[in-house]
Parts: sequence; C-alpha cells; structure tokens
Amino acid sequence: MKVISGTYKGKEILLPKSGIRPTSEKVKQALINIFINEISNSRFLDLFAGTGAVGIEALSNGASFCCFVENNQKNYMLLKKNLENIIPYKTSYQTIKHNATQLEDLFISKKIDSFDIIFADPFYDDISWIFDYLINFAQKMLKVGGYFILEHNNKEDFSFHKFFIEVRNYGDTSLSIFKKRGEE
Repeated sequence: MKVISGTYKGKEILLPKSGIRPTSEKVKQALINIFINEISNSRFLDLFAGTGAVGIEALSNGASFCCFVENNQKNYMLLKKNLENIIPYKTSYQTIKHNATQLEDLFISKKIDSFDIIFADPFYDDISWIFDYLINFAQKMLKVGGYFILEHNNKEDFSFHKFFIEVRNYGDTSLSIFKKRGEE
C-alpha cells in the first residue's frame, strides 16, 4: 500500500501480514476528494488508526497536525514505523496507544485541543454498539463546523442522528459524514 496523493505520494505504507482491514485506496481517495479543502491546515484525529494510512494521507494533503490512536501493540509499532519513514516533522503528529472507545478522560487530562476532522474506522462488523460513544466523543472533541467521518459496512445506517449530513457508498464500505453545529 502506498500514500495515494499529496506531498508524500508514492511512499510505502507497511502493513501487517494479517489482523487488519485497511481502508481501501478507493475509499481513501474519495475521502481526500470530499474533504480536500477542509483538510488543508486542519487538526485531524485518526481513531482505530491501524497502520496510519488515513491520517498519513491527511498529513500528505496539508493537515497541520494528526493524532493517531491505536490500541493493538503490533499495529501501534507499525504505525510508528510508518510515521518515522514517511513524515519528516514529528511535531506534526502524535501517537497514542489507547483504546479508542475510552478516550474522553485521557484527552481531557492531557488537555488535547479540539479537532477539525475526526475519522474513525472501527474493525467491527457491527459497530452500532459503539456508535453512541463515538458520536458523543466527536461532538465534544470537534470544533464547531468540524466533521466526524465514520467508516463502516454498507449494511449499517446512521442517518437518524441529528448531525448526520450524508452517506457515501463504495462497494461494501460506507462513509457516514456528520457535522458539528453550534449549540442548539
């Protein structure tokens, strides 16, 4: 797998032999195309980062900072190696080895600033059980006008949420897009 666009286009992204389902190049390219203007100079959060392919793509396309959250030790070590091999400025990213479904207290205690874009790609077949946590976390950690993008299988429907904007389908994968509005 390679970085598909931007400054680091063509750089190799290392993958484990098994155990993850990386975001496809088609979905990554669609994500970049949809959010290219919002990514520029943004603070980006990549939850369930795996090897970091989506966050690296954001940095390659002009994000000023990306925080990567991954809990699996093997994937976390590969994520760090990918960042060291591809991204020359360590000040433009942060890695956190932590369970992405238990971040709120950690982010508050570390006084981590809010984000413009949060991307989550949980590896679960049925992610409805963590949707409430993720959307609530996103609403707390996003700047007003910021986007939460959830990658999931196309059998799930999250259009019921009041911050839902649209869903984009790519084969058996969907991207549900939510936008944080001002206080209602």
